[in-house]
Amino acid sequence: MKIGIIGPGLSGKSTLFRLLTGAGAGSGKGGIPQGAARVPDERVEQLAEIFKPKKTTFATIEFADFPPLGNSGQISGEMSGRLKALDALAVVVRAHRDPSVPWPAEPLAPNAAFSAFMEEMILADLVHVETLLGRKKDKRTPEEQKLLETCQTLLEEMKPLYAGTWTEDDLPYLRNFAFLSSRPILVAVNLDEEQMQDLSYSRREELRELCREAGYPLIEFCGTLEMEISQMAKEDQVEFMAAYGLKESGIARLAAAAYELLQLISFFTVGDDEVRAWTIHKETPARKAAGKIHSDIERGFIRAEVIGFEEFMALGGSLKTAREQGKLRLEGKDYLVCDGDIINFRFNV
Repeated sequence: MKIGIIGPGLSGKSTLFRLLTGAGAGSGKGGIPQGAARVPDERVEQLAEIFKPKKTTFATIEFADFPPLGNSGQISGEMSGRLKALDALAVVVRAHRDPSVPWPAEPLAPNAAFSAFMEEMILADLVHVETLLGRKKDKRTPEEQKLLETCQTLLEEMKPLYAGTWTEDDLPYLRNFAFLSSRPILVAVNLDEEQMQDLSYSRREELRELCREAGYPLIEFCGTLEMEISQMAKEDQVEFMAAYGLKESGIARLAAAAYELLQLISFFTVGDDEVRAWTIHKETPARKAAGKIHSDIERGFIRAEVIGFEEFMALGGSLKTAREQGKLRLEGKDYLVCDGDIINFRFNV
C-alpha cells in the first residue's frame, strides 16, 4: 500500500516525508523519493515488554514524495497518471507564517490551497468520464454505463467521487476506470508553533467543513516542532509535547490516520524471537491472513489460535494463563481477523 504526498511548493510536504520515512528513503520510479513509515502502536511496545524478543517489528506504510504543485493546484497529465497508481493521497497545505520560508507566489489560505487542488482533481476526472462516455456504448455493460453517468453527475456538481455512495459491486468498476478523485485523501495542515498551541489559523473552519463534506480526515502538525521532537530522547518527547497539549506527535497521528484511511488493521505474532505487527485489510479471513506470514502457512492452514490484545492484557499478559483458562480460541479458515488479535497459526505442509 502506497500513499503519495503532494502539495504546493514550500508547504512542508518534503519535510513531512523525511520525518515519516527517516534516513531509509530512496528514489523510486521516475526519481520520486519513497520510503516506509513506521505506524506507532503502543500494543506492540507492551507486547515487547512482556516477551523481551530479539526483534520487534512495527507495521509500516509506504510513502512517495511527489514534485510540488503550482500555487493554483495544477495537476499535469503525467502527474495525474502517477497519482492514479497510488492507493491514497496525503495533501499538505501551509498555514504557518515563518518569514524565513517565503511564499513562492501570493499566499493562499489552507482552505483555498486545498480547494484549488480538489477542483483540479475533479476537472481532470470530468474530462476522463466524458471521454469514456463518448466512446461506443455497445462495448460497455449497462452497469458500467450507469456508473459512469452517476460519476458524471457528481463531478459536474464539483464533488469528488470519494464522497459518493457506492455499492460493493460498484467498486471494481471505479478501480478499473482509475478516477483520481475516488481515492481516499488525508489533508495535513502545516502550522507554526503559536498556531499549534492555539489550534487557530486563517480559514480553519472552512477547511474543516470542506474535509467533512468530502469525508477526508484532517491532521494538523507543526513541521518545526516535529523536527525537534524527532531529535529528542523518548522520555523528553513526552514532556515536550505535553507543553503543547499533545499526547503524541503529529507524525504519529498522521501515520495512524493513514493506516485507518486505507482500512488496514494489525494482528500480532509473539514470541522470544520476534514480536511483530502484520498488516491486513479489515475483514480478512484467517487463512488469507496466514499468507501474510508465509504462503506455506496459508496452504497448510489447520486452525488459528486467537486471543484479543485487550483480553490478553487483562489476563496479566500471559499465554499460559490464557490457555489454562480456555481463553485461547481455535478459529477456522473463514474467521475474520480483528484488529489487535494475537494469533498462532497451526498448519501442516
